[in-house]
Amino acid sequence: EIGVRLVGSEMCIRDRAIEQDVIDTCDAAAYVYGYELLISSVISVLIVVLVSIICGDFRYSLSFLLGFVLQRIYIGGYHATSHIRCYFAFSGMFLICVLLSKLIVVTYIFRIMTTALLLSISILFAPVEAKNKPLNEKKRLKYKIIASTLSAVDFIITLLNMLPNNRIVTCYYLSKWVLVIFAVGPLYQKIKPARTI
Repeated sequence: EIGVRLVGSEMCIRDRAIEQDVIDTCDAAAYVYGYELLISSVISVLIVVLVSIICGDFRYSLSFLLGFVLQRIYIGGYHATSHIRCYFAFSGMFLICVLLSKLIVVTYIFRIMTTALLLSISILFAPVEAKNKPLNEKKRLKYKIIASTLSAVDFIITLLNMLPNNRIVTCYYLSKWVLVIFAVGPLYQKIKPARTI
């Protein structure tokens, strides 16, 4: 499956690494997947930064990425089936956050509700595994602890009301709702009753 997705540069890197005994042939697929993931992540971030600049303030991207990326790794949730879908989902949700940050004011209560919900999801369900991203038991426990800790820190920062009330911070808190949306989709798929004919 991974071999089919290889493109020229990835194959060239893989072949050269095998020739020079940097990696074993049996590890090649894992390295190619790692390169794909790195390239995909860089492209996603660059798209968000570009959209942020188009929207008039580079800080939107910093705020969104700071609020989203680290917790996303450990909370888990929806994963797109292709890189293109991933780019559209990620940049689309970012654009929605930027647009909403202009329309709504994130009050103290909104912030508490947002971070409390995320903390609950982290403690009860993290990591939310997508069908195409299974984890072993050891990683599952590690991810749950890290996700819960990050969400607890976020909740405490919110309780102490440490962040100013401006559009950039609003974008940060809206990024938490993207985490919730990405987590709830796969959770719903797991718990919904199977349809009978």
